[in-house]
Amino acid sequence: LEEAAFQLQQIFRIDISIALNILGIESMRAGHYSIAYTCFKLAADRGYSKAQFNVGLCYEHGRGTKKDLEKVSVTSFYYYHAASNCHPMAQYRYARYLLCHRPENEWDRHQKAVTFLEQAAMAGITEAQAYLGVFYLRGLQPKEKRGLKYLLLAAKSG
Repeated sequence: LEEAAFQLQQIFRIDISIALNILGIESMRAGHYSIAYTCFKLAADRGYSKAQFNVGLCYEHGRGTKKDLEKVSVTSFYYYHAASNCHPMAQYRYARYLLCHRPENEWDRHQKAVTFLEQAAMAGITEAQAYLGVFYLRGLQPKEKRGLKYLLLAAKSG
């Protein structure tokens, strides 16, 4: 009985998060940015990856909240959590953040960025495919075959 109650609680938590995220999207479309941000934030705090990504977008573009000008703390926090929860576009954006806003000599961050880019590329994110293609062709240690593979994937995706 306790297990069943726990499962119902989990389903309810997920359903509320989905509903809040949808309400946030509709509010954003209607131009009600602060309401949208509030809905996204509530769902994100419950661990819903789509809402975590949307909160990151709100901070990046200053919609419903102050713009995260440094793109260091808040935006990357939400993109990281969404990326860690397998959100493909968040994986792409967080990887770009790691590559563009961190010192290049930090090998572990570099590897994490490449891993997230590859996950996003394999999930069909065209931007990640193209970025990886160029990255592998022009990187410090060029890998032509791998670069061409990702550029072809991007070309097929449109």
